[in-house]
Amino acid sequence: MAYSSIIRDLLNREKSKPINKLNEFYQIDSQGICRRDILVQWIVAQASQFGHSLKTLELAVIYIDTYLNYFKITQEYLQLLGISAYSLASKFNETNMMNQIKLYDSKGQSLYQNRDYDEMEEQIVKVMGFQLNHITSSDYLMAMNIEINENIQSLLMFILLDFDIYKNSHIELALAIVAYTQDKQILFTDQIIKLSQFIHHKVLRTQEVEIAKQQQEDSKSKIRKQQINKKISKNKGLSQQKPQKQSI
Repeated sequence: MAYSSIIRDLLNREKSKPINKLNEFYQIDSQGICRRDILVQWIVAQASQFGHSLKTLELAVIYIDTYLNYFKITQEYLQLLGISAYSLASKFNETNMMNQIKLYDSKGQSLYQNRDYDEMEEQIVKVMGFQLNHITSSDYLMAMNIEINENIQSLLMFILLDFDIYKNSHIELALAIVAYTQDKQILFTDQIIKLSQFIHHKVLRTQEVEIAKQQQEDSKSKIRKQQINKKISKNKGLSQQKPQKQSI
């Protein structure tokens, strides 16, 4: 695939991802997931209510990964990091002006103080070197004239949620998505083909897990229904019995 001048410009502007394999947030647990992915999943869930662009979410993830590789953060402030990164990305990338997005508990009480949000945003801006405009995978896809349809968007979201895939460069991820989705024959490098196959394997694995969960839920539901039917039948049988005459 010949790179256009736009793609060459994106390559020149793309910044390498901060990857530290020893970072505790990227360590896989017994369930096969890392704390970084859990945080990104939570951000995606929070972002769904705003209807912002995919680019905003991509930027927020870049801010989160960069911060996690430069600062030590405790569990209690992870949500603050996530929502602040997303809020900052929204302010930068969205056309409509937004205030700081804040978090509340079930009783409507604020989880953090106003100064906590301000300090976290300030730290993110500093660790980003005051550069909030980063090249993302969707930028490359648009430069390749690839329509960001529902299928492509789902793949991009899937990649954001899996650091094992996401740690590759944005140009590699974009090319892997093209290789994954396009029917026409395009010559890709072995590295891109392997990455595309890796994404395919991960997608299939996730689908298998979801199907297994659904089957398990269906099985539990069937058992509960059988138990309820037994109780109903038992109660019905008791109600149909004639009362016996008691001796006085």
